[in-house]
Amino acid sequence: MTGPLRVSRETPERLALARPRALPGRQMLTASVYEAIKEQIMDLELAPGTRVNMDQLARDLEVSTTPVRESLARLESEGLVTRRSLQGYTVTAQPDPVDLHELFTLRLLLEPEAARHAAREPTAELGALLRSTVDDMASLPSAVPEEQYRRHRSFVEADIAFHDAIADASGNRLLRRTLAGLHTHVLLYRLYFEAGVAPERTSTAEEHRSIVEAILDRSPEVAASAMRVHVEHSHERVLGGTSALRPT
Repeated sequence: MTGPLRVSRETPERLALARPRALPGRQMLTASVYEAIKEQIMDLELAPGTRVNMDQLARDLEVSTTPVRESLARLESEGLVTRRSLQGYTVTAQPDPVDLHELFTLRLLLEPEAARHAAREPTAELGALLRSTVDDMASLPSAVPEEQYRRHRSFVEADIAFHDAIADASGNRLLRRTLAGLHTHVLLYRLYFEAGVAPERTSTAEEHRSIVEAILDRSPEVAASAMRVHVEHSHERVLGGTSALRPT
């Protein structure tokens, strides 16, 4: 296990100078605590099924329990921790292949439809955003399966931005919210199951480009088909590691 994580002690004023449009101080602190706890969960420092000691986390991060409590509530909404009456929070149990199958079945129902609708009236802004996320992903350095969440984050952020942009462009708010709720679960499978991350980056970027081309060509059925192929291939890439779970 790595040493205690440290939340930035910079003042809101200094951070505001360094980062335009900075959040108010309390929101920034809570966001930092949220990322620190999420990182511990994703890196299995807080193992699946482990009871979360809120006081210990506050001491380790050198903050009060208030931002820790707020962060855990957010993580609960994302499915990373569960809360039981009189027992507090526990890290969500490790997913299994059945959960994985159900997740990708849902993605196959929703994401091709999102791409189909996005391709009907794509805007120049959508095209620029999609191309930017693909370029960001393609430019990332090679990785290894054992890389930690912190190093994996850039890939994840580019992937989420791509799928979110298409869901937004679909014009269906419920579909958008549903897909947004799946992001954390997709990441969990990538981290829990030993799949080859390095080849996935290249393959994912290429598949994303095919989807972008179909959307910008205003070809709804081609876009839906390209998205379906991408989700199926993503499923296969994760399935490549389901026979060997990472130790907890």
